[in-house]
Amino acid sequence: MAPFSSISFYIIITLFIGIIYIFRFFLSNNYYKHLLAILNFSFLYFAFPKPYHFFILVGFSYFATFLISNVLKFKKKIWGILILLLPMLLVKFDLRIDFYPFKLNDFLSFAGLSYASFRIMGYYMDKSQNEKMIDFVTYFNFLSFTPTLLIGPIDKLNRFKASQDIGFLAINSENFIIGWNAFVKGVAFKYIISELIDRYWLNLFPETSKEIFHVANSMYAYYFFLFFDFSGYSFMALGIGKMMGINVPINFTNPFLAINPQDFWRRFHISLGDWLKDYFFTPLYLFLTRKKRLKKYPIARQNMALVLTFLLMGCWNGLRFNYILSGFLFGVFSAIHNTYIFQCKKKSRDVFFGNLNPLMVKIISIFIMFNLVSIAMYIFSGRCPY
Repeated sequence: MAPFSSISFYIIITLFIGIIYIFRFFLSNNYYKHLLAILNFSFLYFAFPKPYHFFILVGFSYFATFLISNVLKFKKKIWGILILLLPMLLVKFDLRIDFYPFKLNDFLSFAGLSYASFRIMGYYMDKSQNEKMIDFVTYFNFLSFTPTLLIGPIDKLNRFKASQDIGFLAINSENFIIGWNAFVKGVAFKYIISELIDRYWLNLFPETSKEIFHVANSMYAYYFFLFFDFSGYSFMALGIGKMMGINVPINFTNPFLAINPQDFWRRFHISLGDWLKDYFFTPLYLFLTRKKRLKKYPIARQNMALVLTFLLMGCWNGLRFNYILSGFLFGVFSAIHNTYIFQCKKKSRDVFFGNLNPLMVKIISIFIMFNLVSIAMYIFSGRCPY
């Protein structure tokens, strides 16, 4: 039973919230994280078919992070990153390492691996050498927090810990109402709007049809379906988290109104965009900056880093052509917009819109971005018949 996949999950999560609200009268604030760990452990143990997969990942990553940071002390963090991401890389690249009758790839593959791996890497990147490891209970809660276990958002440990430390003090009627409203919004998005789009719009025409009108219909319908489906999960996770006393990061804010690629990733799957920026784009750009051959070409360095970053995003979704091509397109869109901004600053004028009315510029920009995203998302879906 995965999160948000059945009525049983909602019954269990309601029970969890009830337990937290009851125990806040009997336990001091210091015990909040331990109660949360018991609830997270219980869900993994009883709901997942093979919970030992996740427990092994937690143990491996915790002690590997300590070993890498405090014993081996790699000068280049890339080696530590590769060690921590090894389980996910083996699964993503489908590297079959078998010790008959034991199949390592099958053993490592389980729901939630990607999100957990990204959280693990983020903690390692933020942690300074010799810094004391976070306590194991907090680390376990960070990786296994039930509402965000499979669908995110991708949180940072320090932010999660700050929320966890507030503990029972965050359990009150005001936060419950805020959480309930977010949860209801998520339910409406996921189970009503996305379901209606799927039934009466997305599948209006055969998926294999190559007629332009049918393809365009499927393209726009999928973008709306993906948004309401995915953001529905995110708002439900945010709402449940709030009711349980944990502030889950907002992951969506009106992406249909984005005026450029940068603005889009500040609105759509925000946690992934921030993660890619902090832990891949910035280090990669700094690496390219140190290359003598590229010192005279700042815009080329930025564009190379952008394209490679979004290629990584495509590969993270899966090593399939549609995922990789979709990521590449987002990289190209970002590089083109980055070049446009550079030229505007260089020439002290808008090289594309000229002196056009700012309102018209905004409207046209939203229209262009909406269609570019629709194309990339359609390719991502694997529905494109061409």
